[in-house]
Amino acid sequence: LVIAIAMVAYATAALRSQYLVACNVYVSAGKPRYAGILIDLLDKAQRQCKDLRNARGGDITVVHAFADAPYDRSSFHLAGGADHVATVASSIATEAMASLVSFPPENKLNNDDESSRHPFVGLVDHIAVMPLGEEVELSGKQINNDNQANIHDFLPHNASGWAARSIGHSLEQIGIKVYFYGSAHPDGTPLATVRRERTSFFKSGGLESSNRPKSQSNAPNLAGIATIGAPINFVENFNIRLTPKCSKRVAQTLTRAVRERDGGIPGVEALTLPYSDGQYEVACNLLRPDIGSSDAIQKLLDTWLQSNEQVLALKCNKDQIIETAYRVGTTAEQCRSVLSSKDRLDEHDVEVMDRLKANLNF
Repeated sequence: LVIAIAMVAYATAALRSQYLVACNVYVSAGKPRYAGILIDLLDKAQRQCKDLRNARGGDITVVHAFADAPYDRSSFHLAGGADHVATVASSIATEAMASLVSFPPENKLNNDDESSRHPFVGLVDHIAVMPLGEEVELSGKQINNDNQANIHDFLPHNASGWAARSIGHSLEQIGIKVYFYGSAHPDGTPLATVRRERTSFFKSGGLESSNRPKSQSNAPNLAGIATIGAPINFVENFNIRLTPKCSKRVAQTLTRAVRERDGGIPGVEALTLPYSDGQYEVACNLLRPDIGSSDAIQKLLDTWLQSNEQVLALKCNKDQIIETAYRVGTTAEQCRSVLSSKDRLDEHDVEVMDRLKANLNF
């Protein structure tokens, strides 16, 4: 029996190593003053990926890194074997937490203008681990979902869920309260539900009431919370930035037009966010990009421009309404493409670093 258990454990570990996942680590810091921290995080992650490839073999790389100053948010996008991804993502998250907690008090989050900050729940706000291929069943331990005391005994049934739990446990060890979602949670609870029911995400940053006195701010416990999970599918992100001609009310009509729960595009979640200089963005999560793609959003956008009464009343052309529509982060195809280009990963690292420095005006 002991031998059999050991063989199952070995086989499960082998599957985790071979099964490819993508991982996005979102950090609540993206302004140029955080450049030193963010560049150092990327440099360490790239060197760790290279060391893992050289020492243990397998796939792991930083596909993309991005910093958005108006949202004061940055992201690191990994791809590779589930075990390597869990290792590197855990390092990014714990080091980001340590660096930002020790950042000079006068420059910390709660002293910033929150009017265009991206909603957030903590310094390392969100980590998503997503499949890059067909899910592989692992040997998971199911629990009685009514017994919350045993929730930490839960072992996910797939590699992406396992990686998310592993990353979450690394943050729990340094005192962070982690809310799991997707296949990293026994009930498979969606991210939006966790954010709405367990955190102040939808009442933070730019979504916080502009009429709320600062002393009554609903700002999160900056260091203490993170949402970490594993969606069923690879989730893409796509934003539409409107010009200052568009009011929040006009922006909200576009949000409702694209959002599935309001009769829009299947698999699309959307939120109206203040961006900067009186502008708004419609930020979209594409939960099923195979059926609710960025192309589908672009087509609906054209329909909205031609049929929405509030837009037509502005008597403007498309360029006067839409400043830009752009993809945020990566796609599954992009991740697989980078991983397959093994002979140019060093060159790719330089490109990723150069783009991050440009984002930060470094």
